[in-house]
Amino acid sequence: MPDTIRPKLQATAALLALALLPFAQTPAQAADLPRENIVLKSAIAVDPQQNTVVLPLYKGSAAGKTVYYILADASDKTVAQSLGLNYAPSIGKAYTQTASGAPQSLTFAGAPIFSSGRVYKSSATGFPPAQANPGSVADDSYSPFVRLPDGTTLDAPIIASGAGPFDVTTHRNTADRVLAIDTEKKTVTILLAHGFFNGARVVYLSTDASDPGVATIERATYTKKLAQSSPASEQAIITLANGQTGKDNPQAQGLAYLALDEQLSQPAVLSDSASFGSPLNIIATFAAGPGAAGYTPLWAANVGVWSKAAVAGGQNVRLTSITQVFALAGKGEITSPDGKPLGPAGPVVNCPVVAFIDTIH
Repeated sequence: MPDTIRPKLQATAALLALALLPFAQTPAQAADLPRENIVLKSAIAVDPQQNTVVLPLYKGSAAGKTVYYILADASDKTVAQSLGLNYAPSIGKAYTQTASGAPQSLTFAGAPIFSSGRVYKSSATGFPPAQANPGSVADDSYSPFVRLPDGTTLDAPIIASGAGPFDVTTHRNTADRVLAIDTEKKTVTILLAHGFFNGARVVYLSTDASDPGVATIERATYTKKLAQSSPASEQAIITLANGQTGKDNPQAQGLAYLALDEQLSQPAVLSDSASFGSPLNIIATFAAGPGAAGYTPLWAANVGVWSKAAVAGGQNVRLTSITQVFALAGKGEITSPDGKPLGPAGPVVNCPVVAFIDTIH
């Protein structure tokens, strides 16, 4: 190629590269939700395609050891607004631990132990599991809900412990949804859960559960004492046990689907975060829209089972609202696992909401 032509081609290529820059973003950048969709205002970035949220990371201590935590909800509206958190007044009635210090540098009474190693082994039907052991277990003093001396309750789940380096592949010193930690930038990347509220797609965190099996499924900390929370601090979350399965099935939903098609048995890692699915649970309130006044991150688990007739007839389709679920439950097409009317199964989970994908009505 003549030397007089090569510089012109190089310049043309450079101009084309500049022109194409807006279309050459990585999937994570291209899929970031607009700020107006994010209700957890402190979130730095939310990418529902990669199933990730980047949050501020806070350093604290528990029993003289270093811990790292996030902030998601506050019972006081002024505190919630100042820190960019969800306002959830009823968490003041949740089971709490005491804490001292400023919200950004808390000293906790208790903490999770992250070293146990999560195990989920599917049965032939996916759910119930053949084996389920949570990857992190709370000590006797721990709750993600902390009460400050002024009476404010914060939702402040501890998500890592120690001085590092942090294990974000097998999660021996981090929560099972932690995908990356940067202590210098003070950020943490966490695996999102997808679900529905009032027909709209939403994303949320899942940090703690009062039952070991539920904690394993949710990749959450087993926090037994959450079950001592007042029912006044809880709202319903519906998970379906035997919805349709199939990785690319638009009607797939539930625990069997999660176990058989969505890598439930594998540890969550950042490089493969887009491939980790959710059971697509249905929640009763959200921190935006008409349900905002009753919002709480503490959910009472209702496990729904489709009737044999509904399954045989292919009627166990994807549901997206509490209204749909309880209409079907009223006709006996969805029951509790024991065949009794659908209702709270006992376990409670801490699932702070992050953002909505579809407009909330």
